[in-house]
Amino acid sequence: MSQALPAKDQAVFRSIVKFYETKQYKKGLKAADSILKKHPDHGETLCMKGLTVSYLDRKEEAYELVRKGLKCDLKSHVCWHAVYGLLYRQDRDYFEAVKCYRQALRIDQENLQILRDLSLLQIHRRDVHGFAETRRKLLQVKSSARLNWVGYAIAEHLCENYELAWKCIDNYENSFKEQDTTAASDYENSELHLYKASIMEEAGLLKESLNCLKENEGKIVDKIGLMEMQGRLCMFLSLYEEAAGYFKRLVDINTEHHVYALAYMASQPQFSSFWPPLPAPTTPDEHSDLCNGTAASKQELPKSILSFPSTLHPEGMPVFGWLPPKHALKPQRRLIIGRKQHKRRVDTLEPAEPLTEQQEDEVIQFFEGLKDAYPKSDSLKRLPLFFLTGQRFKRKLDEYLRSRLRKGVPSLFRTMRSYYFTPGKPELIEELLLQYVRCLKDEKVSWFGPLTGEQAEPPEVSDEEPPSALLFTLMTVAEHFDFMGETHKALEYVNEAIAHTPTLVEVYACKARIYKHAGDLVNSAQCYEEVRQMDLADRYLNTQCVRALLRVDDTQGGMEKALLFSKEPDSQEAANLHDMQCMWYESAVGRSYKRQKKYGKALKQLGAWQVLHSGSRVSLTFKHFHDIAEDQFDFHNYCLRKTTLKAYVAMLRMQERLYSHRFYRRAAKDAINIYLELFASAPDGTVQKVLDECFDRLIVLRSRRLCECKPRLLQKGAEAELSAEEKKKLKHKKKREAQKEAQKVSEKPSTGKQKKVDDDPDGEKLLQQDAMEQANKIVRNLVQHSSLDAATHVLTYEVFSRQGKVIHCLQALRKLWELAGYDNHHYKLIAPLANFCFKQDLENSSVPAVVREVALAEIAPILTGQDGAEPFSTVSDMRQAASKLVDAVERRIKAESKDLFLVEVLYGLKCLRSAGRDCKALLEAWTPPGVLCLKESKKLLDYLAQEFGKDSTAWRRLRQRCLEFFPLMVIPSD
Repeated sequence: MSQALPAKDQAVFRSIVKFYETKQYKKGLKAADSILKKHPDHGETLCMKGLTVSYLDRKEEAYELVRKGLKCDLKSHVCWHAVYGLLYRQDRDYFEAVKCYRQALRIDQENLQILRDLSLLQIHRRDVHGFAETRRKLLQVKSSARLNWVGYAIAEHLCENYELAWKCIDNYENSFKEQDTTAASDYENSELHLYKASIMEEAGLLKESLNCLKENEGKIVDKIGLMEMQGRLCMFLSLYEEAAGYFKRLVDINTEHHVYALAYMASQPQFSSFWPPLPAPTTPDEHSDLCNGTAASKQELPKSILSFPSTLHPEGMPVFGWLPPKHALKPQRRLIIGRKQHKRRVDTLEPAEPLTEQQEDEVIQFFEGLKDAYPKSDSLKRLPLFFLTGQRFKRKLDEYLRSRLRKGVPSLFRTMRSYYFTPGKPELIEELLLQYVRCLKDEKVSWFGPLTGEQAEPPEVSDEEPPSALLFTLMTVAEHFDFMGETHKALEYVNEAIAHTPTLVEVYACKARIYKHAGDLVNSAQCYEEVRQMDLADRYLNTQCVRALLRVDDTQGGMEKALLFSKEPDSQEAANLHDMQCMWYESAVGRSYKRQKKYGKALKQLGAWQVLHSGSRVSLTFKHFHDIAEDQFDFHNYCLRKTTLKAYVAMLRMQERLYSHRFYRRAAKDAINIYLELFASAPDGTVQKVLDECFDRLIVLRSRRLCECKPRLLQKGAEAELSAEEKKKLKHKKKREAQKEAQKVSEKPSTGKQKKVDDDPDGEKLLQQDAMEQANKIVRNLVQHSSLDAATHVLTYEVFSRQGKVIHCLQALRKLWELAGYDNHHYKLIAPLANFCFKQDLENSSVPAVVREVALAEIAPILTGQDGAEPFSTVSDMRQAASKLVDAVERRIKAESKDLFLVEVLYGLKCLRSAGRDCKALLEAWTPPGVLCLKESKKLLDYLAQEFGKDSTAWRRLRQRCLEFFPLMVIPSD
């Protein structure tokens, strides 16, 4: 037991706590030492000293002091909570911190601060049931605190105890009704009413939620959020006329918000056949039954739901970068438009069925009424073009384009791109644009020509179009032909635009994009550099230039350009780019290093999965996401105090899918591929080969340094011939230079922070790690958070198949089959499936009989295409069934169908190779069919060069075919 301190020392101890809270750690350390001189075994002082020195970068000493303090006073809740728990929390070891807090609670069960801190850790670790229990205790101990009521309501909401959650809010309102008189309380009450209604909506009580909003409409200050919620609830309840009223008011407020206009349109009964209203979301019970297979699925969700955000409907589209919902996934996303292949990720703004002529007229009439009320709205003129076809589409597009070309809108083509995915519309767009060019070049008068469906004479010369109209029309035509895959025409028009006005930066940027899409990355980078030089103050143009330089693997030039707009433009390092969380930059740099085979540097940029609190290394991109996940800790208490409840719950749910973001997935995939290459280069699972290369590079660097020393030796010889006076002057000169250098080193940056020093700039320490162990960690995280991405399961199979983990491989194949729409011929499935059937040695005695039995049972539905198929009796039966699938793949490649994409050929060849087929003989007579894609062409060329060499017939034939589609494409032949 620790002895009690005298009154004077008690005051000093309280000052230690005060110094800690005000971050005066050195003063706190001095005060602690003054107590310990008199009372060396005082546990609480030892612990407080340990906590204080932890902020002075003395972690080991801190833990030793805290452990010593605990030995002196095991029954002190201060030692367990305020010190040991805080120390672990500081190091982000939340599991150990929770254990310390629980131990402190055993000593002092009703300590508010301990309960509050424990609840923060529990919600941070997503222990929602423990969070609810702790919040319940807090409410029991101090029911007079508003925050405790709100915290308990959120806890029960997260536990899906919806009724208890909104009743808790009701009790809160009744308890503090008379005290709410300030403006701040008006906002708090508004948030509480909206949050209460959202809980009811989530519970499936749509009518009760709507009634709650109507009863408290006057108390809710967020009118836009209120009307959005009322509108969607009315739509879910089939109260379409009332829903239309709410969405019409929202259109009045924001005419450019296309979601409001589309929701208003969905509320109109005449459009229900092709643009139906949003259906009510499934309740938690229905969703659980569907997952368990105990309930029949509701009717399919309409395609139009993908045009609405997830804030309007749970099954809507999330913000760009997050994975779309499962029903939005398309097994085949590739489309051929003109002479080019494109991907359409989701069918946004796609009617449920083709419109009749009468329905198209009704759409025109509907939007004409809105345009008359809001003539300046751009969205209301653009939206009807998604629903119209034929001459109606051409007429409305004609009206839309003229004013924008006349005004000169550089981003006009970006708004038009969505129309190209509807068959028939690209040809109509081309007709219009070529008509514009022809009429604007008219020698007599420059005009756009007659409106579609009308006859008109050219206007007077005084009414002709401005010269800029021809300029922007030429640029738009160039972008059109670039999108259609006609590079020569695109360059012809863009060069004509440059000749017309050589000072417009947007035209040069357009030319750079054309070169990029044509495969000429060097010319593209040169064009972007020219664009950047034309406007050095434009950050967007600078960013595009950086990306172009990184595409040609000029990492040094890219970093120098990127630093021009960083926090410290004079810095020669990219550390501040990391502080700015430029994930696009790190991704591009990492991929560039990967192409250059500089795997250590690539892993530093992309992904090297490590546990941060252990002090080990992490990659730059992964650290961003780790920091984002950790930063939420500061908001657990803040959001409750500020009563931003809906935003807080949304933030918690966003954090749960944080690692499914596009930038994380991209970095994780690239990192896994690097680890797979490292593993392949060292069959025993080490990276000795890579380390040898690093050692060789170090020897070269050392020899260079020795060469650099020779001039200095010669200089010393020259100094020996100087006179005594000259030597004295030279000595003083060197001394002054040394003092200047020392002063530069000792000076801190303007921020007052010490400059971070990277002790492993080339990432060589990352290469010393076990490749498969690191890949395992990344793969498991991807499977947990990005299971709707097919690439996740392809990589999962690649990693676990190399380790002989049969069950994990089966899980990946099963998930791939589901994502492929239960099509066992899908190109992403056939390669790993063939590898499993023919390469995995299931007959080996090292494979347990139970595992073999499970494998034969689980692979049967995938190979036969029938869920619930009979298990295979032997491995031979499985391979016989797999051979039929491989035969089908081989026949499809031989058929040379025009709808066969190169990516399917690539995966098909991998499938045939795993099955032991003669791919070289097959490719001798194979001609690349259909329309090619630049990215897929490069992948297949690399694969053929690796497997058969660049002198093979297949590689040379594919190269010739690629140059037909991409004449500017650079393909090294050596």
